[in-house]
Amino acid sequence: MRATVRHVADGTFLVHGTNTNWVILTEGDAVTLIDTGYPGDREGLLASLAEVGSSPEAVTAVLITHAHSDHLGSAEYLSAAYGTPVYTHKAEVPHARRDFLHQVTVGQVLRNGWRPGVLPWAAHALRSGGTADVAVTAPEPFPGAGTGPLDLPGRPVPVH
Repeated sequence: MRATVRHVADGTFLVHGTNTNWVILTEGDAVTLIDTGYPGDREGLLASLAEVGSSPEAVTAVLITHAHSDHLGSAEYLSAAYGTPVYTHKAEVPHARRDFLHQVTVGQVLRNGWRPGVLPWAAHALRSGGTADVAVTAPEPFPGAGTGPLDLPGRPVPVH
């Protein structure tokens, strides 16, 4: 999978994967990663970091917008391999741990298979690990959320 990296502002890169996106925020040598794509997007995720002159070791934090598999795919990998903290909204923490799963089921997708684009998307989601276990062992709530920008590269501001 080849991801397309677009420089959208100083230190801000929007990465188009296949059927999902993530954002790379850079500040000096440090990086904040917003979302991580599907598990099958890992190669593209790592390549996109390299394309902006970075590496997984430079990722200071992973921020998850919501804990569906197409956003959470490589979060646990980065946490386990590099010690990268994974943050999300406090309401999403148990979802990221997979205490519960709030996501479309294969049956729900198949019932909508007659709709244009659903079956190609579903095939891609399955090939990309959309049903894989992507639980994050120790997700944390956004640090200092609600008090303005996070003290992370790019100074992101979580909005619930």
